[in-house]
Amino acid sequence: MLDQKSLEIAYKYPFSQEAKEVIKSLDSSRLESKYLELGKKRVEEALSKGYVEFGEANSEELKLSYLISYVYARMIVSAIGPVASSIFATAEAKRVARALSLEKDDFLIYIASELGIKASLDKGSGFFLIPFYSYLEVMPKSDEYRLIHQKLSNGIVYLERYKFIRILENASRRAIIAGLPIPKKDLPKEALDVAKEIKMPEAKQEAKIGKEESGRYAWIEKLLAHPLPDFRHRVVNLVLAPYFANIKKLSEEDAVKVILQYIERCKEVNPDTRVGEAYITYQVKYAKRKGLKPLSLEKAKELLGSVINFDELMK
Repeated sequence: MLDQKSLEIAYKYPFSQEAKEVIKSLDSSRLESKYLELGKKRVEEALSKGYVEFGEANSEELKLSYLISYVYARMIVSAIGPVASSIFATAEAKRVARALSLEKDDFLIYIASELGIKASLDKGSGFFLIPFYSYLEVMPKSDEYRLIHQKLSNGIVYLERYKFIRILENASRRAIIAGLPIPKKDLPKEALDVAKEIKMPEAKQEAKIGKEESGRYAWIEKLLAHPLPDFRHRVVNLVLAPYFANIKKLSEEDAVKVILQYIERCKEVNPDTRVGEAYITYQVKYAKRKGLKPLSLEKAKELLGSVINFDELMK
């Protein structure tokens, strides 16, 4: 029998420990078509709207549907690729923020702890307190959230409730994107097949740049599935930053997130790299400002052939 308190948390916050425990307790040895379809709809909503709706669930069946469809959606979006995974994580984090907005203050502190954020509540003032080093890790990039604009005392940042929820939204995105995309070799055939039915919204943008130019950079999408042991800095400034900024035309924030995700996967091959978020952000901004285009396949073979196996890549 399912623990109803855990299920209540799990369907709202599918990255939580409660969600992991509920999923572990279920018989998940085979995929169910019902949840596969719900997962597909969840991915389509994320990609088309940029957010996933949050709705209160009053029955155990509905709560389970929300939770299990999230697990299936992770598989489906992984089959589509890194860009879709990034959009999905952002959309799901917005759903989390909506759920958090309906919670009591003490529960926000609990979720913060699940997300690895040490926070407390000053009930007298109503401010949420968070160490500045934790704040810097998950603060939004908009000007309103710059540290200089916050109330800060003795290394503690004092946040109003709406700002604290925004911080938790960012931290939730980080928790959701962890492990995405799942390698295609580890995905079931059913998820791979469903993914083929979903169209990325960026396809409209690609039509504007023309089929010829879109095809010219198809090799970069293949590169994203192949983590590299070396030369990550050159791949970022010559290939990935211009590609996501000016070909895919992602926002600077989303471009940085997708590239950073790729670099994290590269670290699994070789953790020795100085490519971090600051470097990636600079290269994305520079590429966008200058209107740079990524290397062509021919030029990439010339400059990066020593680290990228293009014969294997283009199979």
